[in-house]
Amino acid sequence: MRLPRDRFQILALASAVGAFALTVAGGFLVPDFSDSNTAIEWTHRTVAAIVGLLVLVTTLFAWRKRRGVCRILRASTLSLVLVIVQAALGGAVVVSNLNPFLVVAHVSIAAAFFATAVATALLAFVLPPTATASGDIGASSVASVEPAGEVTPPAAPQLEDEL
Repeated sequence: MRLPRDRFQILALASAVGAFALTVAGGFLVPDFSDSNTAIEWTHRTVAAIVGLLVLVTTLFAWRKRRGVCRILRASTLSLVLVIVQAALGGAVVVSNLNPFLVVAHVSIAAAFFATAVATALLAFVLPPTATASGDIGASSVASVEPAGEVTPPAAPQLEDEL
């Protein structure tokens, strides 16, 4: 079964993949790559900048295209906040000359960001793009349980005749 994909789903997935790449990647505009540590740091910062832009675009798309889906809005907005905190902590780590407390905080925020980016991507694929604001899914698509314990199937959509 092939799932239809919209732009938001693709961006959310790209953000999650970028977040994963950031966890395995690590400063200058274009440094001398003769030192492997320099190459790692430059790659880390480049990937971080790309991930930050992807998360920003994903959050903007969520607010424009998925405004009625609260879980996606919360997850994408939290991802954006965590990326900003992560960037600030990364700068503090460099300025503090690898202060252990800041390094641990930087890695911890990275883990939280990665989990949030993956959650955003999963929600983008699981929740329908036409969800309602009140419950993330349309009320007519949910089965109800009657007081006597009987399950009532969801109502069939009403089609209007085009005459």
